[in-house]
Amino acid sequence: MLPSTDRITGWKRRRFESARADGREPEGDYLILGGGHVGEAIARRLEAAELSVTLIDEHADSATSSGISGRPDDLQILDDVGPGESSRVVVATSRDSRNLLIAQLLRVHFGVSDILVLVNAPERCEPVAAAGHLPVCAPSV
Repeated sequence: MLPSTDRITGWKRRRFESARADGREPEGDYLILGGGHVGEAIARRLEAAELSVTLIDEHADSATSSGISGRPDDLQILDDVGPGESSRVVVATSRDSRNLLIAQLLRVHFGVSDILVLVNAPERCEPVAAAGHLPVCAPSV
């Protein structure tokens, strides 16, 4: 099923609409969930490398990025974007517990296995790794 484009803006929307017109599933390489300025910086770096990136954040600015404004744990938005087994995801909200919850949601509901999780407190790196995700401690970013 092709995703809805209601919340998708900019070049990302055009790519989804083009795929829909051709009856194809749109490609999606990198998905950045949350993170405010950190998430936007990651998305900009990946886009500069000419990689396909979708940013979902409550404060995404469609005027300056190809992001989707919304909660990064919203199942409807995630369903619209359509992450899959081959997606590479960075979960970068400001709360470690939320990051782990979103990472688990992506793994269980969407089958995503390549998930990098931003961890704000170093003592929480081990539980994130034990859950099967790649933790990145914020002070080391």
